[in-house]
Amino acid sequence: LPLAAAAGLLLATGVGIGRLTDGGPAGTSGPAPVAARDAGEAAATAYRLATLEHLSQSEEFLTLFRSSLGGGDHRLASATARRLLGGNRLLLDSPAAADRRTRRLLEDLELVLAGIAQLADDGRRQDLELITEGMERANVMPRLRTAVPSGAALSQGVS
Repeated sequence: LPLAAAAGLLLATGVGIGRLTDGGPAGTSGPAPVAARDAGEAAATAYRLATLEHLSQSEEFLTLFRSSLGGGDHRLASATARRLLGGNRLLLDSPAAADRRTRRLLEDLELVLAGIAQLADDGRRQDLELITEGMERANVMPRLRTAVPSGAALSQGVS
């Protein structure tokens, strides 16, 4: 009997300590634990860095694409555009697109990348003109350059 009483007292003490450190009865919430706040801030920072990296790579790619418009074979450009398009779609579906300006830039960038991704091997002049006209109409390059701070290129080049 004394052993059972000691076990009950120990159990009651454990439950009491648990409620004190939990912040109250079940269903109530206190301030977020420091680890949860740090995790949220880390996730937001990770999305910002991923967006910056993607926009930097896209700006580099579009600069190279525009300078090579006279070339005939656009298979490499199409493949790179498809890869960037996949990353762009992921960012659009992520918390990174919560900012309205970033979302609009990613949406306009998606249209340009989709056009390049669908270029035929011969890269008809009319298709190339439509792509560059779309880039200019939406001011994609100046907006990319504004979004990516000078010297913030995180990659070693577009692969």
